[in-house]
Amino acid sequence: MAKHFVLNTGATMPSVGLGTLLADPAVVGDAVYAAVKAGYRHIDCAGAYANEKEVGFALQKLFEDGVVKREDLFITSKLWNDHHAPEDVPESLDKSLNDLQLEYLDLYLIHWPVRVKKGTSSKNPENFVPPDIPATWEAMEKLYDAGKARAIGVSNFSTKKLGDLLAVARVPPAVNQVECHPGWQQSKLHNFCQSTGVHLSVCVHSTVYIYLALVDVYLVFQEAPEKGKTTSGNFA
Repeated sequence: MAKHFVLNTGATMPSVGLGTLLADPAVVGDAVYAAVKAGYRHIDCAGAYANEKEVGFALQKLFEDGVVKREDLFITSKLWNDHHAPEDVPESLDKSLNDLQLEYLDLYLIHWPVRVKKGTSSKNPENFVPPDIPATWEAMEKLYDAGKARAIGVSNFSTKKLGDLLAVARVPPAVNQVECHPGWQQSKLHNFCQSTGVHLSVCVHSTVYIYLALVDVYLVFQEAPEKGKTTSGNFA
């Protein structure tokens, strides 16, 4: 496997990164410090993970201890659903930069192609409002122009939503980060990203999910013949 991928901006992104989703703030700093000492150079963050301050402390300690320099690392963060309004996009990025104690991000992503009212939770359906991805993306492009985000992209975008964005984007998204594993291979999306120059970045929330997905597939293949049914695998 390649150690780096070249994005459509010309930047190189390490092929393996440390995710911080669900990482306990009490231990995430130690995890980041240990990971970088072990060779990790890509740290994937998000404001919604509620642990960027702790990640920031770890990054500063790594710099102060001489383990790495800022330019050695590739740091990603994401715009949450309640900050899609164009005027709120720079505010969200600035908060991440402040928490991470950084002057720029290597990659900034729209976390989800959905929008909720500012300051509200995505868990309540009543909080959802129609997204305006082109307007949000235009605000993202301004962050790219200013150098605060050296690459911009999206996360959890389907082929259709990504295609719609590409049709209007002045700066095309460099990355689409999605869940992908043997139980959910996303072949159509992968092929589309390859054809449009958008790097498909794979995140795996937990190996438990992969195990459960593979168990489900196994059970389908086991039970289908017994019930007189067929699967696509029968025709492979």
